[in-house]
Amino acid sequence: MISKKQKKADHEGDSPFKFEKDPRACRIVCTIGPASRSPAILRKMLLSGMNVARLNFSHGNHESHGRIACEIREAAQRLMKPVAILQDLQGHKVRVGKVQHPPSLSLEEGQEILLGHGETISSKRIGIDYQDIIQYVTPGQKVFLDDASIELEVLSIEEKDLHCQVKFGGQLRSRKGVIFPDSQLSFPLLNEKDATDARFGVFLDVDMVAMSFVRSATEIIEMRLRLAEWGQKNSFIIAKIEDHKGIDNLDEILQVADGVLVARGDLGVTLPREKVPNIQKAIIQKANAFGVPVITATQMLESMTHHDIPTRAEVNDVYHAVIGGSDAVMLSGETASGRYPIQAVQEMNRICREAEKELRNVKGEIPVRGKQDMHDKMAASAVNLAHNTKARCILAFSLSGATLRALSSARSSVPVYGVVVEERLLRQLLLHWGHSLITMPHEETLENLICPALKQLQEENIIHSNDRIVVMASQAEAGAKETYLFKLYLLE
Repeated sequence: MISKKQKKADHEGDSPFKFEKDPRACRIVCTIGPASRSPAILRKMLLSGMNVARLNFSHGNHESHGRIACEIREAAQRLMKPVAILQDLQGHKVRVGKVQHPPSLSLEEGQEILLGHGETISSKRIGIDYQDIIQYVTPGQKVFLDDASIELEVLSIEEKDLHCQVKFGGQLRSRKGVIFPDSQLSFPLLNEKDATDARFGVFLDVDMVAMSFVRSATEIIEMRLRLAEWGQKNSFIIAKIEDHKGIDNLDEILQVADGVLVARGDLGVTLPREKVPNIQKAIIQKANAFGVPVITATQMLESMTHHDIPTRAEVNDVYHAVIGGSDAVMLSGETASGRYPIQAVQEMNRICREAEKELRNVKGEIPVRGKQDMHDKMAASAVNLAHNTKARCILAFSLSGATLRALSSARSSVPVYGVVVEERLLRQLLLHWGHSLITMPHEETLENLICPALKQLQEENIIHSNDRIVVMASQAEAGAKETYLFKLYLLE
């Protein structure tokens, strides 16, 4: 088991982190696996630009994930670079059983085979871990095996099995995934594996939890309640949008989720592939409008699992994901099992920075977006003030994170530096576009925070004499409405 000492090491007092002189706005999420879990590789990935480390709970076990989480945090502390840990739950995944004669079963085009509940795979029948499948599937519908590399068509129902014909064959291995793109299978709100893993995530004190195949707001609400029951009151839940049901209910999901992920891999299986680019664009735009951070994921630099440079098409893909409004872009197999995990992060960093240059229009500002509550309006005012006064940067103080989230939606071309009290909040804000963050102990007066923050900006050679700095904060005293503070400092 992982000890309490191993699971987390939050700091108190002075910040363990420093402001970055040239912060990149778009965040990079990296999946950690066999290729990247060593301390040396993790440190190099952090130095190359990793902001969020993703632990994929579809693979591995609690012991291995616990060790990796410990290594990630130790690397962050050593380098004085914050990193968030994202726990990605498997979700409602239907899988085939075990091949009777390993390593695989050959399925040929035109071959007929039965498919139904069971634990084994033979030349006559494919067992899957879903009961009563005949209640949800009808003749003429498709069945995809192993990420759609094998396609079946249902011919008829035979007792408790589906009688299928192979349309596109291939080699089927044990425990591969099964997708029924034309069917609406029934699943519990939270399956047993996800519940067990999420509870372990609370023990590990992960910063974010991603839920797979989210189809309604109810699933997010249920997960938040369960996390609170297990002791995590300040949860951060990301909804992975992977099928048409999630797309149809996107508005209600965005009302309750802390972030969304465009899961292009499963979207390209459950929906026609040619529709995925427009779906990606629509999800990003809607998430921007709600002020919810959005991750674009799957095969972004896929060729770098085997090659040390990406294809031109992949560079173009990442570039336009950033231009289109993504708060973060994600590496999956490239860093989990690829041959060049460090180079993949470095390439992603370079592409993101180049895209960010393009995002600034003639006036030097990105148009303000978001749901426009009071925090958003105040953030827009701060951004406009910084632009009009040619300020070097914006320095924002936030107890809850709302001010910094609003500044993220405002997409300032002027660098934003943020100060928060809690390190966990700092890590959760690492998924949002565009700040460099530190923690400071809570003070009774704002002036007691401003002076040391300005001092650190000077020490890091970020601000200099005669620079203008816009300071923004929100304050709420007991029984009074929240007030917003702006100050324009001229550094002597």
